Amino acid sequence: MKEDLILGLVRYVTNYIIARIPVYALRHAWYSQVLGMRIGAGSALLMGLFVYIRGRSRPGKSGITIGRRTVVNQQCCLDGRGGLTIGDNVDISPGVWILTDGHDMNDPLFGEVLAPVTIGNHVWIGSRALILPGATIGEGAVVAAGAVVTGNVEPYTVVGGVPARPIGTRSRSLKPRTRVYKPPLE
Repeated sequence: MKEDLILGLVRYVTNYIIARIPVYALRHAWYSQVLGMRIGAGSALLMGLFVYIRGRSRPGKSGITIGRRTVVNQQCCLDGRGGLTIGDNVDISPGVWILTDGHDMNDPLFGEVLAPVTIGNHVWIGSRALILPGATIGEGAVVAAGAVVTGNVEPYTVVGGVPARPIGTRSRSLKPRTRVYKPPLE
């Protein structure tokens, strides 16, 4: 009971206070030191991020890992309860939701079902896309704005629609991004 109260307080502070602080260094410190998120060098998590957690991440326990030079834009939702891994050089546009927790529709009590999400390197996820539990998005893939990803996306494939289906391909001759994103007012 006491642990649930503390976790609820941490969630509230994270999502309604920390996420609105206009100083990235303070938000980054909270996400990494308090929540245990692993955030790679040069990555930026912009204001208004909503984070689902189930306690501090540690070895053997699900959590959120974000690679190098990745940008998670404003108003995104990251769910670490089932395990979320985001690669290097990933661009996540505003309003994207990535969920790792769902419910069993065949259970009369709608029991919880956790399934990890993995996003490869050099992926771009368009605004308002929804990534559902258990999805894997391959290296270099693009998820179009508003798409709902319910399964796996092959590397260098462009998907769109509800549910997301292949609509194109992307060049495999990517050059690694070397810039570091600096939010304009953060």
